[in-house]
Amino acid sequence: MTKVMAAALAFAVLWPATARAHRLDEYLQAARVSLGRTRVLIELDLTPGATVASTIVPLIDRDADGVISPAEIEAYGRRVLADLTITLDGRDIVLQLTRIDAPSIDEMREGMGIIQLRATGRVNAGPGTRRLYLQNRHLPAASVYMVNALMPDDRAITVVSQRRDPQQSSATIAYEMGPGRIAQATWLSIGAIGLSALALFRRGATPDPRSLIPDP
Repeated sequence: MTKVMAAALAFAVLWPATARAHRLDEYLQAARVSLGRTRVLIELDLTPGATVASTIVPLIDRDADGVISPAEIEAYGRRVLADLTITLDGRDIVLQLTRIDAPSIDEMREGMGIIQLRATGRVNAGPGTRRLYLQNRHLPAASVYMVNALMPDDRAITVVSQRRDPQQSSATIAYEMGPGRIAQATWLSIGAIGLSALALFRRGATPDPRSLIPDP
């Protein structure tokens, strides 16, 4: 199962009934969290319902010319990130906006436009149990939220649990960080060197049978 399929299945299971029933008058914000050894990736899809688009569009199209420029959508993306709190083991993670795509204003007014945002944050976590906390405070009066961790690409990382608040505006993701491939390779190399040294030692310690024959 691909990462996208797994995320879609999880969203279908976790999707609140109210989100399905009231999409027209709500701002759906669906976050996906990808955990890595040195970084965290946040993918956030923002879908304004048709009846709330009239309040969302002016926040993006600041000059009201009917077109969302790259500068306008980037500025909005940074505003969204400013409303996110993310920590790892209690330490703040600084998110950097890496990409944001905007639909047309007409698509948003029809309730079909999805703003797609991607951001990354650098982390430095060693092996052990880690806890990542994410909170979304962007436009709470008009929004419904979803958050879910994706299947990690690194097999040494295992998601243990996900605890969300009733609104899913915040979540704590616990995961186990195992030793990395480099560390594993290092230990294997050390083990191989140790076995080779032991073999050489034993070979050197074994007396030559010819040395046991007395001189004539």
